[in-house]
Amino acid sequence: MKVFFPVEALYPSQAGGVANSVYWLAKNLAKKGVEPVIVASDKGLGPGTPINRWIESESGKVIFVKTRSLNFPIRQTIVALCNFYSADIIHLSSIFYPVAFATAIFGRIFKKKIVWSIRGEMNKPALEHSRGRKRPILWCIKRLFRNHALFHSTTDAETEVIRNVFGTNAKIFQLTNYIEVSPLAVRSPGKYILFLGRFHPIKGIDNLIKALAISQGFLESEYVLRIAGKGLTDVEKAIRDLVSEKNLSHKVTFAGHVEGREKEELLANAYVTIVPSHSESFGIVVLESLAQNTPVIASKGSPWEVLDKERIGFWAENSPEVLAQTLDKILRMDMAEYDGYRERGRKFVVRNFDITENITRWLEVYEGLK
Repeated sequence: MKVFFPVEALYPSQAGGVANSVYWLAKNLAKKGVEPVIVASDKGLGPGTPINRWIESESGKVIFVKTRSLNFPIRQTIVALCNFYSADIIHLSSIFYPVAFATAIFGRIFKKKIVWSIRGEMNKPALEHSRGRKRPILWCIKRLFRNHALFHSTTDAETEVIRNVFGTNAKIFQLTNYIEVSPLAVRSPGKYILFLGRFHPIKGIDNLIKALAISQGFLESEYVLRIAGKGLTDVEKAIRDLVSEKNLSHKVTFAGHVEGREKEELLANAYVTIVPSHSESFGIVVLESLAQNTPVIASKGSPWEVLDKERIGFWAENSPEVLAQTLDKILRMDMAEYDGYRERGRKFVVRNFDITENITRWLEVYEGLK
């Protein structure tokens, strides 16, 4: 079985969770005898990664295409359209990325089996961003694919969103995102709480900064906030300006982009990771943090109600007031209780989200396509 993945970014890029998700999926499919073929842009790649040539990797046959504009990825589109035809299945990981949409059109023409992972792109806050560009794409998908593609959702809420947009007859399957569980880093506890993600309006970093400004537990403590990641330049500037406005320059640091072992150690050494997104279809960073036994505060814009149930973190409204109250609660927690939160985190991830233990579920989806 050959599965074709046209994606915006792929590991070793850390430009978004999809880069890792597709890599982990393809890598574990390859172990089961599937032949993944991946066409990715060069978004987020550092020096040393081969560009514009095919390589054989543990995630299958891969090419990273030099791409000047992600809004008009002409060369990557050409490479994708020259290589999708021999695949048995096309697996798309974006509704709106031009290469994915173009491959879908040609896949429909040539009657290919199509799996379409939504990745949160149809949540209301995400649709409001660049709304004029997205409307005609959704119109086309509704008419060409709602009865042809098999749409992949990761949560009940996302399944409902797909039905609302594409109709009750849309073919949908629900399967959580799985991760490759990283080795447990040796912990050297730091006096910081952590935000790890992109600078983007949907991530709610502004609400987090406003929460810190009214969190007595944070202001009276030795803890600082570390913001790790990169993204939209104007959003980062706005966050830096807000930090200054709230007189928090001495309590907030910017770590820039982190990856690999540095990222795992940053997660492991944090007191708590905070995910204050307005909307998050999944949020792999939640699992990455828990896998290093670090509790998580995740907003109710994300599907992590289980954090409260499993006592591995907190699921809270992302208003500054509620975030501040929740942060105060965990900062003032008895250490024996806090240690219990840490001890349960990794066990929860391994039990429920380890891709090596669950790859057969994806094989069943592919094999069941008609």
